[in-house]
Amino acid sequence: MTKMEVRGTIISYLELESAHSVLEVGAGTGSVTIQMLKTNPTLSVVAIEKTSEGTELIRLNAEKHGVTLEILEGEASTLLKTVSKKFDRVYLGGTGRYLSEIMAEITPKLEEGAVIVFSVITLESLNEIFAYVKDNEAFKDLEASQIQASRLEMLGSYHYFKPLNPCYVIKVTYGS
Repeated sequence: MTKMEVRGTIISYLELESAHSVLEVGAGTGSVTIQMLKTNPTLSVVAIEKTSEGTELIRLNAEKHGVTLEILEGEASTLLKTVSKKFDRVYLGGTGRYLSEIMAEITPKLEEGAVIVFSVITLESLNEIFAYVKDNEAFKDLEASQIQASRLEMLGSYHYFKPLNPCYVIKVTYGS
């Protein structure tokens, strides 16, 4: 599950105040999607998750929080071939090493000025995204943050801030 501190950055980068239609790839438990919908209930959201366990968690979490979204289960690069709607926001929480294939399917579905946000934890994925953006002139206005948070926990009779894994959040805009 995407940690609260990272979800806040992702949602801020997505600039949802002016959004209408969101695609999330690698939706996991749905924590980002659900927070998006709780704060922006008029959004139309399609969430793609490759595992049946994940899609069931998304469904249960959406039901628990009273939000509505379309959930698709399977490989994103295949499922995106069947999606006909256009998106003004895209969040990629996981690409399973298929960034180029997934982006090739997403790009024709982007509205001019669409915002695309990625979150990754490995340097290899970060480098792959930077290289992809650099090689594709349709993506501009690159922004990125490295989020490192810690949470208060007990250590015997003491308190300490236990560090969480760092996460990289990257934002680009699509269009001329």
